[in-house]
Amino acid sequence: MRSTTMLSNLKNNLLVLSFMLFSVFLSGAIACWIIIGLITLVNTEQRKFMFSNFKKEKYLWILPLFYLLHVAGLLWTVNYNQAGLDLQIKLTLFLLPIILSSYHFDDRLINKVRRYFIGGILVSCALLLIIATRRFLHGAPFTVFFYSELSSALMHPTYFSMYLNAALLFVFHEMLLSTHRRTIWMGAAIMIILFVFIVLLSARTAEATAFVSLFVMVLLYWRKKAGFRFVYPLLMVLGVSVLAQTALLKYSNRFAQVGNAIQTNEVVAEASYNSTTGRLEIWRESVTMLSHYWMVGTGTGDVKDELNKTYHENNFSYGYEKSLNTHNQYLQSFLTLGILGLVLFVLAIKFPWLNPSSYHPLLLILLFIFALNCLTESMLEAQRGAIFFALMISIFGRKIKTLKH
Repeated sequence: MRSTTMLSNLKNNLLVLSFMLFSVFLSGAIACWIIIGLITLVNTEQRKFMFSNFKKEKYLWILPLFYLLHVAGLLWTVNYNQAGLDLQIKLTLFLLPIILSSYHFDDRLINKVRRYFIGGILVSCALLLIIATRRFLHGAPFTVFFYSELSSALMHPTYFSMYLNAALLFVFHEMLLSTHRRTIWMGAAIMIILFVFIVLLSARTAEATAFVSLFVMVLLYWRKKAGFRFVYPLLMVLGVSVLAQTALLKYSNRFAQVGNAIQTNEVVAEASYNSTTGRLEIWRESVTMLSHYWMVGTGTGDVKDELNKTYHENNFSYGYEKSLNTHNQYLQSFLTLGILGLVLFVLAIKFPWLNPSSYHPLLLILLFIFALNCLTESMLEAQRGAIFFALMISIFGRKIKTLKH
């Protein structure tokens, strides 16, 4: 009994540590999950609990099934090297829902997970700002404080912005749990820091998602216990964030690309493609490919090769020189695995929303954040995106009768 308690405490500490390391040192977080899996497998009691718990939570089955469909996709693929890399990137979609089923998540553990994730994000922000400041003081241009130049020491700005959005949600939830005005205002101050950092990263989808998700948070939580004590803190967050956005647009305005793309209906010259007009052309090429691959897809390893072939046939050098994916996870899954791949992916996002009262509000908004990011990025084609998706579903994807608020 004592040894079981010690193992449980060790696993809890490793899980919490992994959330702290997640944004700062991903390899360290992965090491924690590996140790958690080994501890679970060698302990008979915990192993039985893991499989029993996983069996009961039907929603958790979707990600392993989605991964196994990628394995099945090996049957009609040609590029096995790329397929092996893809399976490696997405391995956590299969493992984390099972391994983390060995936990009984109570309020105390959930609170620690949230707080350590926020702490890790704040450490990451401080680290990136220190690196950028040192570079600036050594002669680098002011652009080191924006977009990929700012986040490159850790990850692509798209993924870090998504993590910042999740941290915003966790801070907001933390404010709701508190009855102390000081804690609420401190939470508002942290939200401002996170919002400003999102603006600095200049990931357009993430910026829009941050404001939209804040609105969704208020709608979901307002009737529960938010009340008017949150009006002034949230107004302060919104006001400062809008001011920061307005002030920093003159240094980094990536939204101008969107406006220019919308205003013109002409074919874009090859030399003038940017991240917005390039995406529009990629989506056109991808949709055209669906007429050939809508049923079973290209196979797990061939989607990039087929895209490059299409880019080349249509003289889209911006696409094939960079070997770009679809920059839309829905299209990416559709092209790779056909209609069944798309259905499973959409189901992983949509399923809790079919019966929202049965699932934790945190899960609903995390899925909303992820779904929006998937509109302009193939989020599961990088380990950072796949792990985030698997981790959040594995932690919060239990019905509320087994997972408290």
